[in-house]
Amino acid sequence: MITQCGLRPGDRPLIAELLESLPAFTDDERAVALELVDVTLAQPSSDGYRFVLCFHGAPRDGGSPRLAGYLCYGRTPMTQSTYDLYWIATSPDFARSGVARGLVATMESEIAREGGGLVRVETGSREGHGAAVRFYDAVQFTRAAVIADFYAPGDDLMIYTKRVAPARASAAPPDDPGARVASPAARGEAAARDEAPAPAPGEPALYDAAFSYRDYAAERDFLLACARRFGARPAQRVLSWACGPARHLEAFAELGVACAGADGSAAMIAYAERAARARGAGACVRFCCAELDERPDVAPVDLSFVPLSAIHQLATPAALERHLRLAASLLLPGGVHVIEATHPADLTPSGVNRTEWTELRGEQSIDARFRIHIERATPDRVVPVSLEVVCSARRNGGAPRELSSIRQEATWYVPDLPGWRRVAERVPELALVATLGDFNVDVPFEHAAAWRLILVLKRL
Repeated sequence: MITQCGLRPGDRPLIAELLESLPAFTDDERAVALELVDVTLAQPSSDGYRFVLCFHGAPRDGGSPRLAGYLCYGRTPMTQSTYDLYWIATSPDFARSGVARGLVATMESEIAREGGGLVRVETGSREGHGAAVRFYDAVQFTRAAVIADFYAPGDDLMIYTKRVAPARASAAPPDDPGARVASPAARGEAAARDEAPAPAPGEPALYDAAFSYRDYAAERDFLLACARRFGARPAQRVLSWACGPARHLEAFAELGVACAGADGSAAMIAYAERAARARGAGACVRFCCAELDERPDVAPVDLSFVPLSAIHQLATPAALERHLRLAASLLLPGGVHVIEATHPADLTPSGVNRTEWTELRGEQSIDARFRIHIERATPDRVVPVSLEVVCSARRNGGAPRELSSIRQEATWYVPDLPGWRRVAERVPELALVATLGDFNVDVPFEHAAAWRLILVLKRL
């Protein structure tokens, strides 16, 4: 995915085609949406309407990308720091792929960078807009008001709002290879992103940069919310299994929480230790080298978690059971273990089983491709996956030159929800207390907007 801020004349027919593909919009609504496009193209210096577009495929000057979705927002007249979200639309071909979330996150980052405060959005309650209502609930907008029968009898006006905190200056040092890069989910979080250096050669640094779009502070807050909602003790000590570059742990360290990180790669652990020390988090984080089915050398914790579908590296139910028993042995009574797993539907043709995204940094780009090879999946839900990340440089319009790369293949086991329940039942020290569909404790797995399977287990 490539997210672009701004609107170009060639985008109009793509937006028109996208709107036509969405039955939730009426002809009048499509006409209004295109009117905002025309007004913006006719007055490019005006700041009334801003557009964020998400493309899938090759960069726009080197191929024919597809418009995966777009968003239109702008400052609310006669207010100091309020913005209106006017339109958001995602192609049916990219449903449940995170496009809409990425667009909203980009908008929020831009608003935060400008010191903005409140975002407002209006939608109808009729059947065609039901998905929109669920989406705003899922991305933590608050339902502020309802005006009954506003559009028509039975079609209410629903007003949602969300407060956006002003952006803080990044604490990353100048030589940090994973410093905030422009990305679909976090564009604008660093005003000087084009000045940031390229990732240093080496797999850990490139992996760190490729996944830097994730909102680690928000995910930390979600994990803490899981501990409060489903656990029975404050999260004063935290363990991240398969911690990778340990960005989540650094977010915990910002709050003064004692942390431990375990990863099976010694090179990744060494990288995470250096990065944590460089960013001032070294005193709060302790690392050790251990696989998901090995006991790490750490003290008992109140909260532990496995991020980014790493749990699927355990390719059998027996391996999952071993992991859960180890997690239980390290949790204090009332503590919780949170697993971010792939949505089981992604093993079906209608699921999201391939993803591409690009991180931009000056004249360099980091192109990532992840694929679940569902055509080779076994009946017991074991499936090959592949990840390719390439950092390349393009100077003076020339051909890109590859600087470093990651090319990995692995075998995953992706249980459905009954499969997860069966494994959890074999570990009596743990109780499966919640199955969520998003990084939001109020979005259950059964929710129409669910795009992940997040399991919360409590130590009894």
